[in-house]
Amino acid sequence: MAERTVYILLTRSGTWFSRLIHFATQDDYTHASIGLAGPNGPFCSFARKNPHFALPAGLVEERLSPRRCVPCCLYALQVSDQTYARLQARLWKMYRRREHYHYSLLGALACFLNLPLQRRRHYFCSQFVANLLESCHAVELPKPPTLVRPADFCSMQCLTPVHRGFLAGLSSFETA
Repeated sequence: MAERTVYILLTRSGTWFSRLIHFATQDDYTHASIGLAGPNGPFCSFARKNPHFALPAGLVEERLSPRRCVPCCLYALQVSDQTYARLQARLWKMYRRREHYHYSLLGALACFLNLPLQRRRHYFCSQFVANLLESCHAVELPKPPTLVRPADFCSMQCLTPVHRGFLAGLSSFETA
């Protein structure tokens, strides 16, 4: 059976929201994204739509900046061709209708308090990645997507770390 690689990128930027999450959780990573096109992106996530303002936020395509000194960890997940096709179709369907999706600030707060909060068409970054992976049968999660924090991906046995360092180091990263 043929396999494809899906990439999960965890980061901790210097934005005030990322610093607040890091302060509250002490997690190494505060943001999660998923990429289907390769280790250099693009990646999709729920994040700010404008780099200068925290809001509005929603489903965005993130392109990596090769000069950013942002701590990151890139994980690879091997999936079947069918699972990859499901992920691609679901992601494309959501992205085509991205104006209907919103960032779940309440969901992120509820997650911190360990309270599952599911709202229609509202996601925070790690909830989105976890939900997408689980709903397409790519992974089996140890808890509901509404309670998955970015750092939780670090302990998932099915994910293989392929780069740890800074985003700037990803620009020269090549898969074997």
